[in-house]
Amino acid sequence: MNKKMLTLSISLAGALAAGSLTGCSNQDNSSQNTSQNESSSSENKSNLQRYSKDPDSKQDEDFDLVGTLDKETNDELTLVIDDKQVKIPKKNSFKKEKDTPKNIDGKQVKVEINAKDQNAESLELTALAKADSNGIYEKESNGDYSVIGKLTSETDKNLTIKVSSGEKTYKKAKDFELDNDNMSGDSKNKVVRLEVKKNNEVESLEVDPEDQ
Repeated sequence: MNKKMLTLSISLAGALAAGSLTGCSNQDNSSQNTSQNESSSSENKSNLQRYSKDPDSKQDEDFDLVGTLDKETNDELTLVIDDKQVKIPKKNSFKKEKDTPKNIDGKQVKVEINAKDQNAESLELTALAKADSNGIYEKESNGDYSVIGKLTSETDKNLTIKVSSGEKTYKKAKDFELDNDNMSGDSKNKVVRLEVKKNNEVESLEVDPEDQ
């Protein structure tokens, strides 16, 4: 082999080696970028869940977010939760609860979040947002109704809640039930929901973490 052929062979071998190294480097970078993207995606999937007060909220399960609706566009909701603005993309199938008023900016809402893609599936006003001046947020056709307000006092026979129009005292029914499984400690000074019979006797009291 003459000197010129030897030089050409060495040059080709060097070029192939360099190309191989470059390929490996690009592959390593690609793998690193993929890993970073997966890590970022995983982080994004869990970032909305930290704002949830839903006691049943678990990883990879749909959950609720409660906050004040700051802004709504065709594609996105912006809620204020604990003084932070939280942006939530809407699913294509996004819907609002029936009879939701057209303009609800500044109202407290509950949004169901799809755990997989972190998008909003549905929206409804909270009981506090629906409540009238007497705290009534739902009425049944049989005359029973639901009330929400802050519990200020309770005895064996009566309980008093504070609503926007003032304080309301209700008599407990004989079959009165207390449901505060999701909250620890005394219910006093907490926001409570009452199921009231048409005779104005309270059938049950519930403490919901999402109302606090």
